[in-house]
Amino acid sequence: MVSVIVVNCNGKKYLRNCLDSLYEADGEKEIIVIDNGSTDGSRRFLYDEQVFGEIRFFDYYLNEGLAKASNKGASFAKGEYLFFLNNDTIVEPNIFTELLKIKTSIVGCRMFDYRGIRELDSKLVVDRFGYPAGKGKRIFYPDGAIFIKKSVFDELGGFDEKLFLYGEDRDLCWRALLMGFPCGYSDSAVFYHDTSSVNDNKRNKSFDTNYFRRKLSERNAIRSMLKNYSFVSLFKILPQYLFWSILELGLLMFINPKAIWKSYLPAYWWNILNLKDMVKERRKIQKTRLISDKTIREIMSKRIGKLFVLQTFGLPKFKKTR
Repeated sequence: MVSVIVVNCNGKKYLRNCLDSLYEADGEKEIIVIDNGSTDGSRRFLYDEQVFGEIRFFDYYLNEGLAKASNKGASFAKGEYLFFLNNDTIVEPNIFTELLKIKTSIVGCRMFDYRGIRELDSKLVVDRFGYPAGKGKRIFYPDGAIFIKKSVFDELGGFDEKLFLYGEDRDLCWRALLMGFPCGYSDSAVFYHDTSSVNDNKRNKSFDTNYFRRKLSERNAIRSMLKNYSFVSLFKILPQYLFWSILELGLLMFINPKAIWKSYLPAYWWNILNLKDMVKERRKIQKTRLISDKTIREIMSKRIGKLFVLQTFGLPKFKKTR
């Protein structure tokens, strides 16, 4: 059985389409929805859907982050497989049949926009710092949906709950790769993503972000590096990270100095405050890892993710929200 886990926060406008597509999907499944403190009527909708539909609904009154909510959903799951799915998606009816054909512990899907016209970035790689760096020949992590054996998810300890939002999927797959669990990909397992809800750079030909998103993205990437690399690798990687960070902050001094103290300095300080917890998690990872950093680096992109985004989409545009 497949346990589908959908985390929702003020996504009522997406839930009808998402759940209907899951109801119609093939195979034995259960649908678990975790609500993270919605205030848009999602909770009433989900209460009714639990009574008349086929879902198990768990209501939480505080938004404690995507990672923690996903772990809660997994703790309730009865299936042999877990399928973590964004709420702003629609799946094809045969998606689980196709996913089960791929004999790897983690599988990514093929992702299109809502109209099914344009293929999005379904299989992604990261650079040496753990930042997204476009597509690659070998998948580092799937985007929008993760299909994973529950036994593997439990062995990994689930998502890192300190990673409130952004990058929790990359960190999970990084740890999985270290444990010898490669990420596979199904070209026939298809879902559709509403790109109006995300930063659709390819459509807008710009790089839109905000201070909150940049803060979380930066702090989470730093934490993943510190946890997942060996000491030898960190000795090589951190000076490179420092070099590129100085260049980035220098650029921001000219285009948006406010981003430095609203996003980057808080990200650095957060990692200092959480250093003790990072060391604790790092010990677990380094003690159980089976794969060398050299092997992991072969899956990573050789280009610099932030530089790739800058060259492709231009200077970042910080929205006023958050």
